[in-house]
Amino acid sequence: MTHRVLVVGAGLASAAHLTALRAVGADVVGVVTRNEARAAAASRLSPGARILSSIDAAAGLDADTAVVITPPSTHLAVASALANRGLDLVIDKPLAASLHDARALMDAVERSGVRVALTLQHRYKESAQRARELLSDGAIGEIRAVSVTVPLWRPDSYYAESGRGTWERDGGGVLITQALHALDLYLSLTGPARKVVATAFTSRSRLEAEDSIHLLVDHGTYGASVTASTAAWPGGDETLDFYGDAGQIRIVGDSLAVIGDGRRSLVDGSVDASGPDPISMQAWFKSLYEDVFTSWAAGAMPLADARSGLQVQAVIDAAYRSAGAGMIPVAVTEERETGCQS
Repeated sequence: MTHRVLVVGAGLASAAHLTALRAVGADVVGVVTRNEARAAAASRLSPGARILSSIDAAAGLDADTAVVITPPSTHLAVASALANRGLDLVIDKPLAASLHDARALMDAVERSGVRVALTLQHRYKESAQRARELLSDGAIGEIRAVSVTVPLWRPDSYYAESGRGTWERDGGGVLITQALHALDLYLSLTGPARKVVATAFTSRSRLEAEDSIHLLVDHGTYGASVTASTAAWPGGDETLDFYGDAGQIRIVGDSLAVIGDGRRSLVDGSVDASGPDPISMQAWFKSLYEDVFTSWAAGAMPLADARSGLQVQAVIDAAYRSAGAGMIPVAVTEERETGCQS
């Protein structure tokens, strides 16, 4: 089945989506944007797509799937409107700018009976897939500790775009915008967190939310530390270390090392100093769309099913509340009730 796709939004992430959609054979029938430069860029990647000024203008395109690439603060309204038209959804991370809106979004789309996935493409990295198999097979025994580091660099010009790095539009800074991927990957491999303690810093005068954050995450029988920054010049590879009682798994970009019993094995990958290289990133997006469309056709849930994204959104919510309250431990909950501080 060839999916007829409406893409809503044409910002920074749209090139990766449009390229991946073309690679999996999807038919991009329309792109919604009012920005002329972005419209021109979208047309180059999807020459057959109609450029539209609103969702309402797409009513006659007979699309079956919509990709939402608008600012996080708009996701609830945009996704709800598209779901009410019967369109399945792929939403660019995060689900929404707040945990409250993320829950409301999931409730709304599920009431509409449509399917929804979230672009958690790091789950599709070769290193992530291999780590998932190794942890499931008990290759390093029981997990005893986890460490996640996301040292990125974004120049001041990156934050010049109106609303970027604000609580209202994005829901926060580096944690919800850049580090969400590494945080989600670690949580998807380990399982739910119980409590979070966090502290955050803002080093740029024009930035409202944090550009550096540190988390201590309680998993009950072990803990995890997470450090993320967009002020870490010149930038480096995201690194995830899983320490077990019988070995260690280390993910650096798309490379994976398994260390244990005096042996070390390596799955090679490639990243540049500021994050994943475009070729690797594109492969992850392509794998995500292949899995989403194949799983939906089979009546199954894809690896990046949107409801699973509530887990990382709940940890982010707890981290921001902890940092805002002066490093008070905050319980993590994906449920409707607000987690109690303890």
